[in-house]
Amino acid sequence: MDAPGSLLAALVASGRIVDPILLLVAAEAAFVVLAPDRFGPRAPLLAGLAAGAGLLLALRAGLSGASWPWIAGPLALAGGAHLAELVLRRAKTLRRREPSATSAEARALGSVSRRHEHMTRPGRPPLPPPAGAGARRA
Repeated sequence: MDAPGSLLAALVASGRIVDPILLLVAAEAAFVVLAPDRFGPRAPLLAGLAAGAGLLLALRAGLSGASWPWIAGPLALAGGAHLAELVLRRAKTLRRREPSATSAEARALGSVSRRHEHMTRPGRPPLPPPAGAGARRA
């Protein structure tokens, strides 16, 4: 029982425990790049993996007793990659939530809100249905 414990202790003390995890992160990145249809937009995923790899490199440097620049460098890269991931995800969310003003979806959303507004105010005549509404239902 002592051999596995001492092996693990030696791996952690040297920082080599991070190496197989970094290999798994690299394999995951390769899988995302080679199978893009399964994951949607690849950029936010790859930025997240880069942030995780930076944290792992900083951990490896810290465990192996490296000087502070060797720890701060990967941490700075991880922070930049994380910021890039947040920006990419925010841009994707904004594109999904804001239909263009000329799209049929935007016009339909506008007509629904106008109808709702007229329905909630007493004494207002109802709005006529949007053009082509009868053709869609038939």
